Amino acid sequence: MECDSLMNLIDGMASEFLFLETKEIDIPTAGKLLNSLDKIIKEADALNIDQLKRVASGLNSLLEKIVLDSIEDKEAGFKILEKGIPLMQEIGDSFRNSGSYEGDIDGFMESLAALTGDHVEKDVPEAEASQKESQPSGEAEPGDESLLKDFVIESLEYIDEIEVNTLNLEQEPENKDHINAIFRPFHSIKGVAAFLNLEEIRDLAHDLETLLDQARNDELPVTSQVIDVVLDGSDALKAMIGRLRDKLEGKAPGPLEIDIPAIRKRIRAVEQGISDTEGTKRLGEILVEDGAITQESVEEGLKVVQTDPSKKIGEVLIGKGKVSPKQVSQALRKQKTRAMDTATIRVDVKKLDDLIDMVGELVITQAMIRQNPAIQSNVDRKLVKDVSQLSSITSELQRTSTSLRMVPIKQTFQRMSRLVRDLSRELGKSVGVVMEGEDTDIDKNMIDEIYNPLVHMIRNAVDHGIEPREERIKLGKPEKGLIQLKAYHRGGNIVIEISDDGRGLDRDKILKKAIEEGIIDSSQGLSDQEIYKLIFRPGISTAREVTDVSGRGVGMDVVKQAVEKLSGKIEINSIYGKGTSIMTFFPLTMAIIDGITVRVGRERYIIPTSAIKQLLRPPKESYNNVVGKGEMINVMGDLMPLVRLHELFGIECEHREPWEAIIAVIEAEDRSKCIMVDEIVGEEEVVIKSLGESLKDIKGISSGAILGDGNVGLILDPEGLFELSEM
Repeated sequence: MECDSLMNLIDGMASEFLFLETKEIDIPTAGKLLNSLDKIIKEADALNIDQLKRVASGLNSLLEKIVLDSIEDKEAGFKILEKGIPLMQEIGDSFRNSGSYEGDIDGFMESLAALTGDHVEKDVPEAEASQKESQPSGEAEPGDESLLKDFVIESLEYIDEIEVNTLNLEQEPENKDHINAIFRPFHSIKGVAAFLNLEEIRDLAHDLETLLDQARNDELPVTSQVIDVVLDGSDALKAMIGRLRDKLEGKAPGPLEIDIPAIRKRIRAVEQGISDTEGTKRLGEILVEDGAITQESVEEGLKVVQTDPSKKIGEVLIGKGKVSPKQVSQALRKQKTRAMDTATIRVDVKKLDDLIDMVGELVITQAMIRQNPAIQSNVDRKLVKDVSQLSSITSELQRTSTSLRMVPIKQTFQRMSRLVRDLSRELGKSVGVVMEGEDTDIDKNMIDEIYNPLVHMIRNAVDHGIEPREERIKLGKPEKGLIQLKAYHRGGNIVIEISDDGRGLDRDKILKKAIEEGIIDSSQGLSDQEIYKLIFRPGISTAREVTDVSGRGVGMDVVKQAVEKLSGKIEINSIYGKGTSIMTFFPLTMAIIDGITVRVGRERYIIPTSAIKQLLRPPKESYNNVVGKGEMINVMGDLMPLVRLHELFGIECEHREPWEAIIAVIEAEDRSKCIMVDEIVGEEEVVIKSLGESLKDIKGISSGAILGDGNVGLILDPEGLFELSEM
């Protein structure tokens, strides 16, 4: 499991590196790569993967020198990075699969050292290594002071990570990634403290590491007591390391006000499932507030509890005759009420919206800072890391603030269930409902927007999809029809799926109706998906009869418009005689999207990442001009129409030939087309901004965003682009 986490870090760095368009590494990118290497070095050290640690450390040194412009042959440096990252993946894979790496890294390290001028440490033979390991570490060596200073700096950084990830764990107690992210820093602190003979720090870190190991192995549930003791334990470590820092700086260390033995007892009590004494402190405070007991008596009782964690403060105080059982019972009820009162807080949605808007402005501002030429040209590594850290914190703040507006879709599903019940009674049908994923969260602002489309789809499923009872019996189906409501996350979207086990869509009837209405000339070349999606065209209805429920041909086009308004899309799967499934895909939030920024001439546009299948520069021979179909690009054996963005929007472009430009293969309405652009600028989360009433109906454009340089980028609407290119 730990190797998996390490491999995720390396693979993430590999993706970041591969995304570079040129052999120039700018300051923000260098900052990201340096941060990744720092984490890889620490992980490799914690897992004792020496070869990986050496390679990562060498690449870290090389990257620093590239940033500081102290290497003349930057192209050679870039090539070393190109070799080093796959080498790290190879070493990590080998350790994950076999627990060792038999390859030779000395050749790579020598070529790296020849470029950087760093000293190369050869692989130590196994016998020599074991002999070296068996030697006692002894007392402080002359160089130990520098090791202690490094330990202090790194450990305090680790504790900051622990605090953040512990708070994340409190929100998601089942998330093993959060547990591992807390376990590893404690493990690292313990290992180095043991090497430096810092026994108190080592022992406390070991106890906390053991506690978390039990949690990640599902031997111990993550409760509020676990969270409290981990946070208090990290506070204690911080205090001890702070005293060590004072001593190294020549200051007189202050008294350690934290009771370390008491915290270690609490850890053992939590491991054994015994209630945390922090709760007893709160009970004592309530008894003092009520005038039932003095503070001195509470403290006496707490000393007994700390000596014997199996006892509770209430029973100790009752046993000593300090309070009556009734007084303790009343205090416990107050304690429970207070806990309930502080568990949740009501906040006006308008305030949340204002907060999210302001965080959006903060994201834009930090992007402007990051892309400022003065910052990008700066070679101060600390500034690079600080800017990168600012970006990371801002993104996390954005995700957290957006999550505040997320609510479960359960209530909407329950309303749909009631609707099915009422409609089935009205139509004399027997229909049941099964719900899955009703706890899936969705942006509260989207709940009202998606309600009407869901109602239309439910109406059609009950009215046209589910057959009458007698017909179902003749067909050998269960007498009771079934509608399934599902919600789940896929990629950056929430998917809401409505399925029925009814008639299914009649492909031939839809085609006939579409041809009669003049919507299409023939069915030639149309896929099943394209035919099914004809039901979203105005006026297309294959209902056998018009009812009060549906069938007037004015429902499904409304569904499509409502879904597209929310930057969503629809997919239909149907088997005639078996049933239909309609899946709607919505972005997780209406506030931000992941996008790829592209340049056409002097203009920049954002393509939603979810719509992009591939980015490529096609070879000349893949370009074709097919009679009757226009310009086409052969992408892995499939001919796809070419859309020249500069022609659609009437702007000057830099590249006229497709093989000189960049092609973005994008998908919409289950069709793919090649969008031609001049350059891929980068990938980023962008804050969606409305274009206002006068510009909202421009085909091919869904909204806008303020980019890092302060300019406005237009967010492309793939489906609108397709329609525009066919006009």
